[in-house]
Amino acid sequence: MTLNRRTFFKSTAAVGAAAGLANVAGCALAPGPPSSATFPHGVASGDPRSTSVIVWTRLAGGASTAEVPLRWELSTGPGFEAIAASGVATAGPDADWTVSAEADGLEPATTYYYRWVHDGDSGATSPIGRTRTAPTGEVDHLRFAVVSCSNYAYGYFHNYRSVAERSDLDAVIHLGDYIYEYANEGSGETYGTFRNLDPAHEVITLGDYRRRYACYRSDPDLAEMHRQHPMIHIWDDHEFADDPYVGGAANHQPALDGPWVQRVAAALQAYGEWMPTRLDGNRIFRTLDYGDLVKLVMVDRQRRFLWPEPDDGDAYLGREQFDWLDGRLAESEAQWLVLVQQTTFGSTSADQVSGGWGKVQRDRVYSALEASTTDNLVVLTGDIHRAHALDLPKVPGVYSPVTGEGSVGVEFASGSISSPGGDGSDGGPQVRWRNGSSRTYLVLDITQDRVQGDVFGHGDLSKFFPWRPGEQHLAAFSSADGANRLVQQFTAATPKPAPDLAP
Repeated sequence: MTLNRRTFFKSTAAVGAAAGLANVAGCALAPGPPSSATFPHGVASGDPRSTSVIVWTRLAGGASTAEVPLRWELSTGPGFEAIAASGVATAGPDADWTVSAEADGLEPATTYYYRWVHDGDSGATSPIGRTRTAPTGEVDHLRFAVVSCSNYAYGYFHNYRSVAERSDLDAVIHLGDYIYEYANEGSGETYGTFRNLDPAHEVITLGDYRRRYACYRSDPDLAEMHRQHPMIHIWDDHEFADDPYVGGAANHQPALDGPWVQRVAAALQAYGEWMPTRLDGNRIFRTLDYGDLVKLVMVDRQRRFLWPEPDDGDAYLGREQFDWLDGRLAESEAQWLVLVQQTTFGSTSADQVSGGWGKVQRDRVYSALEASTTDNLVVLTGDIHRAHALDLPKVPGVYSPVTGEGSVGVEFASGSISSPGGDGSDGGPQVRWRNGSSRTYLVLDITQDRVQGDVFGHGDLSKFFPWRPGEQHLAAFSSADGANRLVQQFTAATPKPAPDLAP
């Protein structure tokens, strides 16, 4: 049964007042992280490098059309006794009053606290954010949270709050579907009707996309996760529209919605304004290095549909991007190569071939990586609304599910923050575990000896209650250095020491 707002309240009538607490009002700032009328959407940071990070905020613009200079400051302490870096950036109506800056000249592997200051008449200061630069050289231990698929209309973002409270994360990796473009019930095609959206109709124009991002960023749990951790983000389809194809999308009607290229341009502009991400035009595929331990390689599976080129052919990522990926894989010298992408990479079928990227595309990845000095492949997956742990067999029939022999990498799917899922079929023997009945996120713990993926979450029904459920540790799998095969673990990886969260 599809559980929408109407059926939810009917099915939970027995809990009386408890059900009444499930507020389905439209997007509005709620109690949560510190905020102010001057900076109503808090702060965020992203794409950390060893000496720099992107910092972001949004000014309450009002009716003025004059640009406003804002000062950003970074310090190694939350009291800002000593300023490590500072600068000025300008907010104005042309970018929806959003503003971002690259804070440079920072120290590697260092936690910084940051804020924005309005030096004008208001003298207002933003909430204090917390971020962390990437390390250089020899690295012993890294921890990332991995999240995806946060449908505001399908329930509360409890797992975002759980991620926010983990002080030892180096960054949060978001695998896309950060927003959804659908309408409220009665205002067009819907996908979730539990919480009302702004705007109520499907987002089409630049103004629509801006309002939808503002709606999402008014959620206190998402805002707090941004405030406490830098985010590394790649988009999927719903940042634009459902299931794009060359020239359109599943829910794009040119007669009603206008030219597809205009919608794509509007979505891209709003994304660049609202997300603390290094964006080179429409290129989001990029790499981030975490010392000698990890190389993150982010790819864009939608590129060949959103901005097709004549010679893309049947290349899953498009010709230009796949050529770029070949080079980044072949040059890798990190101990662990982490491929950050949106949907299932490996086959989950019994034949160990069908599905995922497709065998030809996977083999191209494996061949490129063989030219490098990296011995370990980890693939991160979102989109499918269920968590899973896979071995990646290279030659069908050679792989042994008992020993893992024949696997050339491992794959973890993060599940979803609120989007509905299902466990699906049993799949092949390379599918070591799956769960679509819970709303989940992944903690990826990486040392020189092994990588471990811990899945945390709660039952699907709990997303409809305003109180946060108790967190469950649902699964753990590790892969030893050089093994490229998963072994089940029964306890979560031990957290590492970390500085305090931002006050």
